[in-house]
Amino acid sequence: MDSPADEALTPETALKVSAVFACVRLLADAIATLPVDTYRRVGGRRRAMSPPDWLIKPNPDTFRITFFGQIMTSLLLEGNAYILVSRAAGRVVALDVIPASMVEPRYVATRSGRKRLVYQLSVAGEKEPADVVGALDPKDVIHLRGLPLAGELRAVSPLKAASLTIGSALSTLEYGAAFFKDGALPGAVVTVPGPMTPEGLRAARQTWRTIHGGKGNRHGLAILTEGANFQKVTISPDEAQFLQTRQFQVPDIARLYGVPPHLIADATNSTSWGSGLSEQNTSFAQYSTRPWVERIEEALTALLVSDTGDARAFVRLNIDGIQRGSLRDRMDTYRVGLASGIYTRNEVRALEDLPPDTEYGDFFQLPLNLALLTPDGPLSLSGGKTLTDPADQPDETTPDDTGDDSAPDDAEHDGGDPAENTKEPAPVDH
Repeated sequence: MDSPADEALTPETALKVSAVFACVRLLADAIATLPVDTYRRVGGRRRAMSPPDWLIKPNPDTFRITFFGQIMTSLLLEGNAYILVSRAAGRVVALDVIPASMVEPRYVATRSGRKRLVYQLSVAGEKEPADVVGALDPKDVIHLRGLPLAGELRAVSPLKAASLTIGSALSTLEYGAAFFKDGALPGAVVTVPGPMTPEGLRAARQTWRTIHGGKGNRHGLAILTEGANFQKVTISPDEAQFLQTRQFQVPDIARLYGVPPHLIADATNSTSWGSGLSEQNTSFAQYSTRPWVERIEEALTALLVSDTGDARAFVRLNIDGIQRGSLRDRMDTYRVGLASGIYTRNEVRALEDLPPDTEYGDFFQLPLNLALLTPDGPLSLSGGKTLTDPADQPDETTPDDTGDDSAPDDAEHDGGDPAENTKEPAPVDH
């Protein structure tokens, strides 16, 4: 009989390994539960738009979270996800995730001699080879790829790439199940000198059970006669290696999916400090979930543009929803956003499902000591120009040093004719 490592891995058999199941469940649930929004880009800014019905409920039998969960499960186990697009009168009416094992992308030759991409559908029987039942045009299929290879239409299957790792985990799991189910290793041995008849063995075994068996006789004092010796059976080095192997397989599979081990309940070699775990959670959002999110956004944006005819429309999965369960992280984000003029109070209240502030909630708030550096000088965000250069100060009339505040003679400064400004001499009495 072939061992699990020798058998072809399927999604069902791979999910028997708890580490594989935990990684797939974590990533699928994290992305499937993200808020999904649609926008239009107008003048460099995004404007919210009503999402289409197929994004709210992809088909009559499947809600959004289940739909995205199917996509992620297919990507994480098969490396590829195929979505059948159903249209009526040119508009999208339903989306269905097709099992990856049923689809084979390939090029076919046309009458003109050119190659055309089609998605060949097949149904595999229990014993018979797969039967081709049709082919789909690329416009009717959304093909999401995981890790791509140059020149290949299909992405790498994690089950095939890590067949030895997951197969070894299955073999270890099978060995452990057989060890505890059918193992004949006793917990202790009593040895006596000389041979014993079958009747004597049965009598000795029955006597031991009678004296030491049962709830009230546990840990009682045992007295051995006639040279008998009691020996406790300890775990062998092979069984000890079995436990170490199982312990190693958890971070090995977590590494395969880019999941921090502590998120799948393995904190063996992880820090227990809050800041260290917080950094690992942040890296999980940045490096594990973000690439999958952007793949889905890209595919659904292309479908939204073709469905609405609006080249400025796009789909966004709000990856910040991963922090929805952490009140402290959300409040810190809002605090920075409000102080920086990124959010209004009503935008923050909407994110928390709170009623708006009808009086001042739509105004941005900024610290009064901030200013914008413009070509004409600093401009205060609170309104008006910030005058910091002495040259910008208005001219002021200052009194002269002698204390005489009379204005100087105009004739000395206006550049007029000196003859016109000459005073006549006073008359002289003779």
